[in-house]
Amino acid sequence: MTTLDATASDLISAHDREAFLENGFHIIRGGLTPDRAKLYRAALVEILRTDPSHPYASRFMEAQIPGAPPTEENPYGRWAGFDLPLFHDLFYDFIFEPKIALSLAGLLGGDVNLYETGCVAKVPGFPGNYRDWHQDSEYSDPQSNEFNVTVITYLDEMDGSSGVTAVVPGTHRLGALPHVVPTETYTSGAREVADKAKYDAKAHYPSVSPGDTIVFFGRLVHKSASNDSDKDRMSLAYNYMRTDTFDLKEIARWIGAGTPVVRNGRLYRPSTLF
Repeated sequence: MTTLDATASDLISAHDREAFLENGFHIIRGGLTPDRAKLYRAALVEILRTDPSHPYASRFMEAQIPGAPPTEENPYGRWAGFDLPLFHDLFYDFIFEPKIALSLAGLLGGDVNLYETGCVAKVPGFPGNYRDWHQDSEYSDPQSNEFNVTVITYLDEMDGSSGVTAVVPGTHRLGALPHVVPTETYTSGAREVADKAKYDAKAHYPSVSPGDTIVFFGRLVHKSASNDSDKDRMSLAYNYMRTDTFDLKEIARWIGAGTPVVRNGRLYRPSTLF
């Protein structure tokens, strides 16, 4: 059976989903093949080099950090970006990567829509407290339920000292936590959980290969690990939601939000009736 022939139930077992609901995260090993990971990485490097005069350059977030200068692959020191399909069609194609999309349906227990597209890039020397412990749900609450997930696909080998995403298992069950503006000199400025130091001892830093993908609930406490290596480390960070998950307040809409991804356990294919 090829991945394109598979259904959600072929990829995610009842045990997998039970563990996901309990721990708040699941790792899809080989979400992309090595060749696909290389393809997306090359495309990501291309858009990280987008000239600041480009009409959509404001979709990128830049970091000026002593000890973490821009690189040849990332000449503007961009650490995050959003609305990636505006820059390259490949990032629209990524929405429907079969193994990832079908696994999401199995984990969420229903049909799946896109919520947001983004990326994370960490130059050598990127500090671990620049984007510290937080819940992604801080930026989407309130919603009709908690089945909005962050999906990070690694395009480089990573671990706790080279930029992987650290998670604190089970913290999605704590509900919405208080968030505060960070006080460090060099920081993203994005809100982070109060009393963040207490999560350090409980953190899990997975080791991943290019193409591995971590899925976690928006309420799971997580952070970006430092990149102490001598290489740029890159990942795609998309958000998806179950089709019965709705925003309950007016928020900024992301490009492609609400795009159908999985229906009836299979990759979505538009109707040919019209």
